Amino acid sequence: MNATPITAETITLILDEQGVPAELRTDPEVQAAAYGLAFLNSPATPAEGRFYSASTVFYDEENESRYEVSNRDLLEEQLTARLSVRNAELAQSDDGINHQAG
Repeated sequence: MNATPITAETITLILDEQGVPAELRTDPEVQAAAYGLAFLNSPATPAEGRFYSASTVFYDEENESRYEVSNRDLLEEQLTARLSVRNAELAQSDDGINHQAG
């Protein structure tokens, strides 16, 4: 399996889709989340592709109904949430600096 190379253009597109402001895009956590999202559509090995295509079953208590979520969807949700949280952290940090300077 040959993974499609992940380019700077791919990362820019992901960050555009997620609404990350240009000034926050060099943050390592933002970059890591964007690369993680890119990997979901470009598995490097057959095993990675199978993992993304597989599902995980969830339930909180033994007597509760179980539900299934695809691993790709689960990882996308987690990475998108982490990107959103980090984006908010950086924006808040930037606001605090700007308010103190003003």
